[in-house]
Amino acid sequence: MSLTIEEASALFPWNDEGFRTDPYPAYERARRIAPVHRTTENTYVVLNHADTTHNAKLPCMRIAEPPAFAATSAVEHPHPWTAFDNTVLSKDAPEHTRMRRLTNRWLTPKMIGTWARLTHDFTVEALDGLAPGEVVDAHFDLGVMPTHLTMCRILDMPVGDVEGMFWALWDAMLINATAPGEGIHARSLAGMNFMFAETERYVREKQAAEEPGNGLVDELLAAHGRGELTWREVLETTVLLYMSGGPNPAYLIGAGFRLFAERPDLMAEFRDKPEIRDAFINELARLNPVELIITRFPNADIEIQGVHIPAGSCIKYPIGAANRDPEVFENPNEFDYNRPPDASRNLTFGLGTHACAGQLLARAETSVILGLVAERYSSVELAGDPLEVRTDRLVAFDKLPVRLS
Repeated sequence: MSLTIEEASALFPWNDEGFRTDPYPAYERARRIAPVHRTTENTYVVLNHADTTHNAKLPCMRIAEPPAFAATSAVEHPHPWTAFDNTVLSKDAPEHTRMRRLTNRWLTPKMIGTWARLTHDFTVEALDGLAPGEVVDAHFDLGVMPTHLTMCRILDMPVGDVEGMFWALWDAMLINATAPGEGIHARSLAGMNFMFAETERYVREKQAAEEPGNGLVDELLAAHGRGELTWREVLETTVLLYMSGGPNPAYLIGAGFRLFAERPDLMAEFRDKPEIRDAFINELARLNPVELIITRFPNADIEIQGVHIPAGSCIKYPIGAANRDPEVFENPNEFDYNRPPDASRNLTFGLGTHACAGQLLARAETSVILGLVAERYSSVELAGDPLEVRTDRLVAFDKLPVRLS
C-alpha cells in the first residue's frame, strides 16, 4: 500500500500526548501498512527490528547531522547540542573510536563490579534511612541518587546540585524532539548552560589543585596537559558523564519498582532466583527504553525494504517499534524474561559502535538496587500514580512514590 507523505506523516503524531504516552499501537498499525514510511521530503521512519539492526549500523549511517539537513531543520540555530560536538554523541569513526577509548578502561567488567559495589553501599545507606511505612520517591531517592553518587566516584567529582542537574539535562534534551514547541530552544539552551557552568567550575577546581585526584576526570586532565585532548574535549566528555550517570539508569530502575508493585509474583521470582536477574533486567530494558528513537543520516543512497532513501536524508528508527516487533518477540507487549537469546536482543542501549558505553554499568546498577529491595522487603506498593514526562525522543519519571513493606 503506497501512502502520500501527508498520509504517512499522520501515522506518527509525534507531538500528540496520547501518542507520546503509548506509541506502540500506532507503531504496529504503521508496520501493518509498510515497514518503511516517508514522513517528510527528507525523513523516513523504519519500524522493523531486522531492518533496524542491519541498516542503522552500516558504515554509511552517520550520527552527525549533515549541513544540508541542518539548513532545513525547524530547530533554531545554533542548535544547543552543538555543545557536545567534541564527544562520542556527535562523532563518527575514526574520531568516535578515539574518544571512546578515553573511557573504555573505566568500564571493563572488572571495574563494573567495583562500581556496582559502590551502588550497593549507597543504596543500603538510603534504605537504612527510611522509617517503616515511609513513602519514598523510588525514581529519585533510589534511582537517581545511588547511580549519580557512583558516577561521582568514577569521575572523582563532587555530588553537586543533583536535582538541578537532572532537570537541566531534561530541559537540554527537549530540543531533540521531532517538532520542538515554542520557547523550547531557549529552555534547552538554559539547561545546557547550567550543566556546563556547574561542571566547568568543578573541573577548573580540580585542574588548579596541587595534587591530582584519582578519577576519570583527572585522567582526562592529564591527557589535556600532554596535548592529547583539547579543553573542550575534556569539558564536554565530563559533562556528558556527570549529567547522564544518574538519570539514564534511573528510568530503568524506576520501571523495575513499578513492575514490582504491579506484579508481586515477579518481585518474588527476582528475589528467589538470582540466576534469572540478567535476563530479567534485559526484558525490563526491552519494554522501557529511556531514549526512544535512533536517528541516522546516510552519506550514500540506500534502499530499505524496496524504499529508495537518498544520501543526506534523516532516518528515524523508533526503539519501541523494534523492541516490540512481533516477528522477533512473541507476545511483544508482555513481560517474559524466559525469551531465548535470539528473541531478547533489544535496542534499548543502541547498537553498533554507537551503543551506550555505560550499558553494562546501568544493567549492573539496576540489578543491584532491585535485588536489595527484593531481598529486604516483601512488597512494593505504589503510594500514588507514577508521573512521567515524555517527548517522542525521551522519557523520565517526575515522581514515583512507593511504600516498601
